Amino acid sequence: MIFLQGLLIFIALAAVAVSLYIKFKGDCWFEFLVDQRTPFTPVELKDNYIVFSCQVPFINKGTQDGTLIDVHLRTLLPHEYYDKVDVDGRLHNADDPRGDHYWESVIIPYGTGGAAVLNVKLTAVDGNIRAALAEMVDLPMYIVFEVVGRRPIVVYKNYLVMPQEETRTAAEKIQAA
Repeated sequence: MIFLQGLLIFIALAAVAVSLYIKFKGDCWFEFLVDQRTPFTPVELKDNYIVFSCQVPFINKGTQDGTLIDVHLRTLLPHEYYDKVDVDGRLHNADDPRGDHYWESVIIPYGTGGAAVLNVKLTAVDGNIRAALAEMVDLPMYIVFEVVGRRPIVVYKNYLVMPQEETRTAAEKIQAA
């Protein structure tokens, strides 16, 4: 009987010890550092569209390695807000440039990171991108990303804005050229 009580106490203490170890060992924690992004700059211009690009660094702030499984850009510019452009937003890993803008799963060790390249294509509805940019509004968007580490897959998003000042400045430079 004493042996059985001792065994139960040992199992309970072992379970508590393992539970505390797991709790304090932590997990991965990713963040896209949108406040440290590079300015949106024009990289391609035609009469009816313009493509802006910037880089946004990301970091695994956690205490464990983690995997960024899927990362994509979700632009938020409905026609009710501004109807002079159609928006297409894409991104890719700066360390893995791809023409299809696909984010291949990548394991990021804790304490390290990288950068995402964002490309935003604005196409003028009436065919004149210069006129559309002259009245452009702020363009809100989300970087949506799936992460897996010690826990099941979790979806996160970081909010950022492509400010109208950056697009209008680009429009003024384009018109001056």
